[in-house]
Amino acid sequence: MINTETLQRGYKELKNQLETHEKQWHKKEIRKTINKVAGGVLVYELIMFLIIIVDIIRRILPFFFGNNELDIDSAIDNIVNKAMYSGTSSIIAVFIGMIFLVFYFRKCDYRNLIFRSQEKMTGISFLILLTIFMSAQAVFSIAGAGIEAGLNRFGFSILSEIESAASNSTTVSMFLYASFIGPIAEEIVFRGFVMRGFQKYGTYYAIFMSAVIFGAFHGNLIQSIFATLVGFVLGYAAMKYSIKWSILLHIINNFIFGDLLSYLTANLNDTMQSMVIYAIEGVFFAGTIAIIIMKRNEMKQFIKNKKVEKGLLRLTFTSIWLLIFLAFQIFMGITGIEKLSG
Repeated sequence: MINTETLQRGYKELKNQLETHEKQWHKKEIRKTINKVAGGVLVYELIMFLIIIVDIIRRILPFFFGNNELDIDSAIDNIVNKAMYSGTSSIIAVFIGMIFLVFYFRKCDYRNLIFRSQEKMTGISFLILLTIFMSAQAVFSIAGAGIEAGLNRFGFSILSEIESAASNSTTVSMFLYASFIGPIAEEIVFRGFVMRGFQKYGTYYAIFMSAVIFGAFHGNLIQSIFATLVGFVLGYAAMKYSIKWSILLHIINNFIFGDLLSYLTANLNDTMQSMVIYAIEGVFFAGTIAIIIMKRNEMKQFIKNKKVEKGLLRLTFTSIWLLIFLAFQIFMGITGIEKLSG
């Protein structure tokens, strides 16, 4: 006859086995989600690269088949620069990439979450988000100067990457892409597919991962810092108030404080342009400090309530496709470091 103690022991062993199996399944399911999201973004980026490369080849081929007496190296450099600063190929690439992502995530239920909101946006809330969002520009300037000075000590420079990240549009197509089409597409990708894909594992985790992947996606060591910082603000705005507000913030940054500001200050000398930009950055940075002081208790409570599940980050950053994606972005960023001439 089986006694009560034996039954209890057997029940406990069975329960432990079920919990272990459930935990292993949970880890497998999490890895599958992480790899699917990271793999999708990587393919999306490769599609963009491929379209731009095809455009460059299309521009170069007539040069080789023509009777050109120009210096080949300088001519090719000129063609590549024109292709890179033309937004036409980028617009086509984004369009094709978005079609791929819609098809790629067609069976995922979180496509329906993209435009969901928790609260209604108010004027004060938007002003606070905009102030914090734009204060990242000051961090970008300080980080850029610091990293450049550090690299200079070892005979290297990342100035070209800084200038590339801060450059304004030189063509109509690039203006349309950088100011409107790009921001809309990036928000749908990173605050849509990416963030909502991770949302079932926690709100804070989803915002964090979307910011990290968004920052890395830029493949520019300096710009990635800025993109990661603003990614937290954009993620918070999209999660709480709807993706349309993160799209608006993104457009304001690229259009108003990017191309429009560059156009309005074009007639000023370099010193005056720098003073205007630093003044604007200083105002937003000071505003952010004031907001942090006034809202410090609310921020502490928000961070406290948005804890990431134990072991989730370790599981995340050991997922193969995320590691491949991050390695590719780091490689792209390193290629932007140049040896100082002379």
